[in-house]
Amino acid sequence: MEMNTKDIQFVIGAEGKPTAVLLDIVIWERIIQALEDAEDVALAKEVLAVLDAAGGDPEKAGFISWERAKLDLEHIGDAEK
Repeated sequence: MEMNTKDIQFVIGAEGKPTAVLLDIVIWERIIQALEDAEDVALAKEVLAVLDAAGGDPEKAGFISWERAKLDLEHIGDAEK
């Protein structure tokens, strides 16, 4: 679905100013997905900058392996039981 300005409806308040927007749910979901994608890109850039500052060494950057993270998560899960 391509977004078109005619697909957007504005709710006008008593003073004649827009107070809300009505969108097709598909358009709303596309907006949410685009925001989430932008957040992911920003996070990836941040992580790459940290890694670059550590000379490309994940350990020096404070990163841990997936195996270590998995063990830590399992340990947390066991402690909550």
